[in-house]
Formats: sequence, C-alpha cells, structure tokens
Amino acid sequence: MKLFEIGSPGNMPAEVRLSSDDGTPVKSISVGSSGRGRSEGIIPIVGEGAGLSAKKTEKGVVILVRGEFGDEERCLVIIDSVGGYDRHRSYEIFDASGIETLVSGTHAFGDAGRVNGGEEVLAIAKPGATFRLNSKYASHWYAWDGKEWSMETPEARKARLALEEIEKGGGEWL
Repeated sequence: MKLFEIGSPGNMPAEVRLSSDDGTPVKSISVGSSGRGRSEGIIPIVGEGAGLSAKKTEKGVVILVRGEFGDEERCLVIIDSVGGYDRHRSYEIFDASGIETLVSGTHAFGDAGRVNGGEEVLAIAKPGATFRLNSKYASHWYAWDGKEWSMETPEARKARLALEEIEKGGGEWL
C-alpha cells in the first residue's frame, strides 16, 4: 500500500515520505491534535521495506508495518477535513464510499472558537473510493482508482457523470 495525505480540502493528495530529510525513519503518524476540545490519534510505524500495510490489535491500535506486501490496489490516506476560517461552512468528510476509517482525531483551534476545527482521519481507500470535502470557498470530490487520485469540482463531476450516462445509451432526447 501507499500512504497519501490530503493536507486540507482542495489540495491534491500527496504521497507521504516515511523518512525525514536526513534519512531518519518516521516513527509515528498523528491525526488530530491534543488539547481542550481536540482529540489525537497516534499510529506507530515499525519495520523495514518499501510497502505498507495496516494492522489492528485487540486494543484497537492501528500499526503501519513497512515491508514487502505485493501489489495492492488499496491505499492508506490521511484526510484533514478542516477547510479554514468560515463560521458558516461545515467541515467533515461527505458522501464517502469505499473508505474505511482506521483512526480519527479532531482539530479545534482559533481565536475563541472563531476558526473552524474538524476531523482528521487515517483511512483505507479501496479502488472506486469517493468522497467530498469543503474548502473555504468550494467543494471538491476525491476519487481513488487503485493507482492514483483524482480531484474535481462538483460541476465537473456532474458533467462527467452525465457524459458517462450518455455514452452508455442513457438519457432522453429533448
């Protein structure tokens, strides 16, 4: 599996490096943050190798294990749903299909609650997975096809889905 991160709504997913600039291996990943009104999830990373896999223990702790696991169409993705300052915008993962949340955390930050907080998760995305995130000014649909991520606006998605329906012989003549 590969590990990607969506740093905030409207950003394309980027592959996460598992070593620092000096080559030191990353020991853990955290989602959310600690403190009042927040929750943090910490995921240890152990092992050696190029591939990744997720493993859950009896206590529900998810551990990412580096090793050789063969071809995998699923991927791990860190999704930060927080879109920025706006009192009238809801920040969460909307219309999700094909993703399974493994660990979640929340952000709560800002000047006396005037800056939004929200959920950040580590999830497994299966081929065909889709979901929507709100940024401050727009919405974006994300899709994982088993090889790479795509992102599109709701308008572009609607046009693409209409075209796909017509190509399959659907629709009605006007």
